[in-house]
Amino acid sequence: MQRWIVLTVLTSALAGLASPALAADPDPTDDPVTTTVTLGKARIDPKVPGRVRVDVDYLCSVADEARSLTVSVEQKDPEDASSIAFGSSRTAEADIICDGTAQQRQLVVQSKTVNWIPGADAVVIATVSNIGATPPASADSRRVKLTAD
Repeated sequence: MQRWIVLTVLTSALAGLASPALAADPDPTDDPVTTTVTLGKARIDPKVPGRVRVDVDYLCSVADEARSLTVSVEQKDPEDASSIAFGSSRTAEADIICDGTAQQRQLVVQSKTVNWIPGADAVVIATVSNIGATPPASADSRRVKLTAD
């Protein structure tokens, strides 16, 4: 009987050693990177007035699913309300770097209708989608006066 008690106590003690240790509190620096995007300058290409070059800064975390960067521009002609220049540009998934470091890109947006007008207001929108990350998308938009480059 005494051997059985010693064996039971010894088995229980060894089982306690084999159990996984409690995880320590997570390090706040291990938090996932938040997806962000910030618009920079938007300039009309002087050689091709139907193109606008838009600078974009973005940051996104590593994700296994699809990601993209899209920029859209819309501009109404101040002298002709029926004339609207608009266009968008989307990068290929392979061209988006999502590794938790700040990235800079310049996208070219071609107007689908008329040429861009220097000095006139335009609405510029940039969106980074990073499906599988938190949050899965982020956008920045603003009204800017397009300038000639």
